[in-house]
Amino acid sequence: MRDLLRALGDRLRKLRERRGISQEDFADRCGLHRTAIGLLERGQRVPRLDTLLIMGRELGVQLTEIVHGIERWGKIGPKIRSRASKTKRYLRR
Repeated sequence: MRDLLRALGDRLRKLRERRGISQEDFADRCGLHRTAIGLLERGQRVPRLDTLLIMGRELGVQLTEIVHGIERWGKIGPKIRSRASKTKRYLRR
């Protein structure tokens, strides 16, 4: 899970930096504290869905662009992999 969170944090940081936004400005735009942005970008906090949606809006991207492909970057443990498999099977019905 830690690797997955780091991968998500790296993605958020790259998207923010590409747009030339400082952590402080980004935090203000998202209604968060600067330290919260730092913790998320370092993968030290699990972001809530609404937080990711707000961050995406402020970065001008959809949530799918933020999370797409991060499962390949981070190591997913067998427990999470098993749940993901079950979910995919369920959704195919």
